[in-house]
Amino acid sequence: MGAFELVCTVLAYNGPVVVFIGFIPVAVLLGNGIGVPVSILVAGMFIAFLATGLIAIARKIPIAGGFYAYISAGLGKVVGLSAGFTAMMCYYVACLSVYALGGTAARALMSDVVHGPDLPWWVWSLVLSAVVSVLGYFRVDLSAKVLTLFLTLELLFLVVYDVAVLGRGGAEGIGVESFGGEAIFSGSIGIGFMFALGLYGGFEATVIFRDEVRDPSKTIPRATYGVVGLLALLYGATAWMFVNSYGPQAVLTAVTEDPASAATASVKEYIGTVGYDIAALLLLTSAFALMLASHNITTRYLFNLSADGILHRSLSRVHGTYFSPHRASVAMTVASLVGLLVIVVLKLDEGLMYGRLAGLYSYTFLILLLMVALAIVNYLIKNRAPDESLVPPVLTAISAVAVAVVLYLATMNFTLLTGTTGAATVAMLVIIYGVVALGMITAVVYRKNNPTVYARIGRDEQDAGTPN
Repeated sequence: MGAFELVCTVLAYNGPVVVFIGFIPVAVLLGNGIGVPVSILVAGMFIAFLATGLIAIARKIPIAGGFYAYISAGLGKVVGLSAGFTAMMCYYVACLSVYALGGTAARALMSDVVHGPDLPWWVWSLVLSAVVSVLGYFRVDLSAKVLTLFLTLELLFLVVYDVAVLGRGGAEGIGVESFGGEAIFSGSIGIGFMFALGLYGGFEATVIFRDEVRDPSKTIPRATYGVVGLLALLYGATAWMFVNSYGPQAVLTAVTEDPASAATASVKEYIGTVGYDIAALLLLTSAFALMLASHNITTRYLFNLSADGILHRSLSRVHGTYFSPHRASVAMTVASLVGLLVIVVLKLDEGLMYGRLAGLYSYTFLILLLMVALAIVNYLIKNRAPDESLVPPVLTAISAVAVAVVLYLATMNFTLLTGTTGAATVAMLVIIYGVVALGMITAVVYRKNNPTVYARIGRDEQDAGTPN
């Protein structure tokens, strides 16, 4: 792949329409209100800072190991395994959140657009889960050409929406209130920046494809900066137009009354019923791509940790015919179904649940970002040649400070993020950081009782094998 193909591959799994319809309204509601566009742009700058270090460490560690490998190399295997456990939790929560959104999108598409049966959202989630599980089991890859087609349609749709709002002057004229200090620091700025940083999830995937691109030393930096820059401009502009589509005050009312429908209602207002129908279809296809991506990423973590001997060996068995990590995929499917069952049994609101789960994904993603930023700085400083530039570690250190501040603010406002109070809030934080600690404890146990397995943490030894 060249830089353009790599950018398209990464963006296809970023879900632009999901971000617009499902993520931005929640960020406005729970974060810093109409200041979200600025949060997105500033977050993009710090992600770009971190990307300089990511590209630098990728040159020194030329393996497709991603965060797991870099954190192990930079902070040691104990923290590295903790990162592996944290990543599994992060992508599992992401998968659950998109199942909630995908089921809602499928229900809206079938009842409002196709005029089919009006079934509960979780029925459609189960259907989507079945399709994802089949693809994961049989390793039927989603065609790159189909993904690129959907991505092109999603990007075109967002551009059309932005131009439509801009062309009509929004609800009250195109205002710049979002860029004022009062708006930027309104509401919960920590939650706002947390959501904004979460929008860039997946940017690191460019380094994972290093074995599949032409001239990695040039292609990967171009693609990484291209992805970050495009996401910052696209999401920042779309968030700004979304605010203006209602007006600074009315948009807060809209996301408060119905965050799940605020964006689609705006689409219907500015590009008509046809645009609304297209949005319903693209939301489903975008959600499906994210489901498949998060399912496969979590499956790979399960497989690799099993192949390393950290988890039970049975999860690392490869299918004799399809050469797929079928047992790890089945385990992930079961875990997803259990999560869906909990949501249904507790009768949790699927629209609100998506936002809460997306928030938890963003929170755990912050933990991963902080780990990898610190790992990159430590590794680059320790392994710096006399003639090497200090710019990558310095910029990465700045991003680490920013992420740490946002993580602190998000923790202080955790009750707002989850909608829980008291013991429930404490319990959720204990679970999140308990998983982080469990990875460390597991590494320490293996270091003492099984040095061979411990040595494999971080993919240092490549003879464990991975599925084709």
